[in-house]
Amino acid sequence: MKRNRTFFIFLFFVPLFLLAVLTAILPARSFSENENRPLTQMPAFSWEGIQSGTLQSELADWFSDQVPLRDFWIQTNTAIRKLTGQKEIGGVYLGDDHNYFQQFTDESYSAGRMASVFRMMDAFVQKQELPAAVMLVPSPGTVLSEKLPANAPYYDADAVFDVANQIFSCPVIDLRDCFAKNAGDAQLYYRTDHHWTSQGAYLAYRAYCGALGKTPREYTLEQVSDDFYGTLYSKVLDSAAQPDTVWVPEELPNVTVIYDDGTVADTPYHPEQLSQKNQYTYFFGGNYGTVTIRTEAENSGRLLVIKDSFANCFVPFLLGDYSEIVMLDLRYFGGSVEDVIAQQGITEILFLYEISNLLTDTGILGLEK
Repeated sequence: MKRNRTFFIFLFFVPLFLLAVLTAILPARSFSENENRPLTQMPAFSWEGIQSGTLQSELADWFSDQVPLRDFWIQTNTAIRKLTGQKEIGGVYLGDDHNYFQQFTDESYSAGRMASVFRMMDAFVQKQELPAAVMLVPSPGTVLSEKLPANAPYYDADAVFDVANQIFSCPVIDLRDCFAKNAGDAQLYYRTDHHWTSQGAYLAYRAYCGALGKTPREYTLEQVSDDFYGTLYSKVLDSAAQPDTVWVPEELPNVTVIYDDGTVADTPYHPEQLSQKNQYTYFFGGNYGTVTIRTEAENSGRLLVIKDSFANCFVPFLLGDYSEIVMLDLRYFGGSVEDVIAQQGITEILFLYEISNLLTDTGILGLEK
């Protein structure tokens, strides 16, 4: 009996020891292309870190990120947990029809902070004295609630819009009814990614024009990829996942796109990104602090879009409606928004954020600079 116990202890601890040794001696990886994020590096040792417990936590994160065959262990963990009937893995819900949803509940954000951020945004709008609108994009689980796992907790979008409508003095564009009516006819969100599709963004564009009394332009969508596996798939590496198709509006007007790193392009699209893991970066090549788009639509106003990544596939629909569009992502922009408005001669403002992103975003606080 004692010999068997020793054998099982040996069988359990020796592989863990070998994994720890390999993790320590193998070159550290700085970035995971599969997960599209930087990986935790070996933390610096300090007595303060040991006493506070932060060093132990950082070491656990480092080992989790740098462990050899990390993707294999993630895939194996998902397969085992699916066999036991689990529908939530690593903060991702495994929904019906191969839809994945980021877990986000009422406990995931602070209601008090939300109201404070909304008041800050509204105060900014009122100070500028420019036409403005706020587009709060509903999270996929709000629109596709019937595809969530049974009894899966999800945040109350009604409560968010109730607060927004009480605070904002400018129009708040609520897409929920529009999306609910069209969800059966078009794929509005990627199954494997947290973003909306161009079909969803096109509906949002039409709703935006309607809210502002503009006539929306007609666009035809063209397929550019059928093998997109997004960020939510990367978190679970589910072998049963179905790839997504990427569609984009075609026949866009001529534009000049100027990035904050000095790069200049004549299209918002980056076809080379379709050979990369994160194909959503086909739109504008990803996220930048500032992107300025000059069009041939003369005397059509200059729009400032203060945004998260959901705007990247939305803005192409606007290119025929404004002579200039400036996109600001406050997570990467460290300057003064008011200076941009003055220098670029901005005539309209649009805030565009997916709700769960905005409720946890710290970049929006840069609005007060």
